[in-house]
Amino acid sequence: MARFARTRRDLYARHSRELWESALSGRLRPVAHARFSPAEAARAHEVVEERAHLGKVVLVP
Repeated sequence: MARFARTRRDLYARHSRELWESALSGRLRPVAHARFSPAEAARAHEVVEERAHLGKVVLVP
């Protein structure tokens, strides 16, 4: 990403603006792949380490 930001500043700036506009308007929403209790934290780490998730892995109290 850093190289893209350095070499394609115009495109990076445009993408950044579009991303913030989407987030602030509510069009961009985070996706939770799975929710785990604190007791399942080890399993949550396994899912992340296995790269078996699409979206966020969330610990919920």
